[in-house]
Amino acid sequence: MNWYRTITLAWRTLSRNRLRSFFMMLGVTIGIASLTAITSVGEATKRDTIAGFKRMIGTFDVINIQPGGGATRGMPSLATVEPVLKFGDAQAIADEATTVQRTAGVQFAFDIDVKHRDKTGSPAIFGVSADWMQIRGFNVSLGNILTEEDVRSLARVVIIGADVQAALFGDEDPIGKTLRIAEIPFQVTGVLESRGVGPGGSSMDDLLLIPVTTASRRLFNRDYLTSIAVQLKNPELADEAIQEITAILRDRHGIVPPAEDDFKISNPRAAMAQVTQVDTTLSKLLVGVVIIATLIGGTVIMSLMLIAVSERQREIGVRRAVGASRRDVMIQFLGEAVMISVFGGLIGIALGIITGVMVAIQQQLAPAILWPAVAGSVLLSVGVGLVFGLQPAWRAANIDPVEALRS
Repeated sequence: MNWYRTITLAWRTLSRNRLRSFFMMLGVTIGIASLTAITSVGEATKRDTIAGFKRMIGTFDVINIQPGGGATRGMPSLATVEPVLKFGDAQAIADEATTVQRTAGVQFAFDIDVKHRDKTGSPAIFGVSADWMQIRGFNVSLGNILTEEDVRSLARVVIIGADVQAALFGDEDPIGKTLRIAEIPFQVTGVLESRGVGPGGSSMDDLLLIPVTTASRRLFNRDYLTSIAVQLKNPELADEAIQEITAILRDRHGIVPPAEDDFKISNPRAAMAQVTQVDTTLSKLLVGVVIIATLIGGTVIMSLMLIAVSERQREIGVRRAVGASRRDVMIQFLGEAVMISVFGGLIGIALGIITGVMVAIQQQLAPAILWPAVAGSVLLSVGVGLVFGLQPAWRAANIDPVEALRS
């Protein structure tokens, strides 16, 4: 028997029993649709999480150093940790660490009023080195970035975020205007490109950037840093870089094992892996449930086909009487099962893609179609048809033609 005839015969048989064919397809369709939608939404969520992390930390070649040892919990603050990071630490890392491309010292505060005329706000205020914007991937939409000269001269210049521009200046061009930070006048020299919302849901545009030296001596009155941003030459060597930086800081801080470090170094790639691992584990669990549901759909195909074999004994007897072999009968019924499963799978894939795109749009995510998962769904459909169609096909092939004609 050739394959064209097998497919044609299977199609005619399934067309004659449309209601039964529909119910056989239904389980596979629902399972494959769910599988496709879950993988699509999961991929969209993962990409959005990674994009949010990149907006927050810049790129994955940047590590962050903060005060506080292993016993510190939560966000370090002036009330919970000793201010152990100094300007000299950042310079020593830049000079001595062979794995480091550049460093930037950071000071920040969150509770200082910022005013322009009669408007007031309390954005996050970051005092940063000139390289910080490049390390973190910040760009300006208007004006200029901070320069080394701004840092050296303790310039009272400020770059504002998009939210600060909207809140304090409205439609007014802020470049060259003056705003007051804790009553100290600063000239606006730039506006940051909008970075949207971070992974925690808070705005990343409600901030100010000023030279770290200006922050240290004219605003915060601090001789220490709240963090140090370090850009690596090779992000693949992050572990080696962390070991090198740790050794430099231990030496500068006089820390001898078994004493604990008074600083901690975060690896953004490791943090990103932890965040995405949660989504991946949940997605795997849901995919497992959906595959089980699809297999249940396969048992429905098997059950209904076994009933069909009993009802079609006379048809099988006639085919055997006119020369069809057991192999021909088995291939016919197996072809019907595979055709049902594949059709159900293709419809499920289409529905799953549509559902995934709609859910992504509703959740304000960029739609993502995971094509390997789609290919896997097709293979799963074929596999379900073959596995669960084998028993009915074998039973049909082993029916005695004489007894079948008498039925």
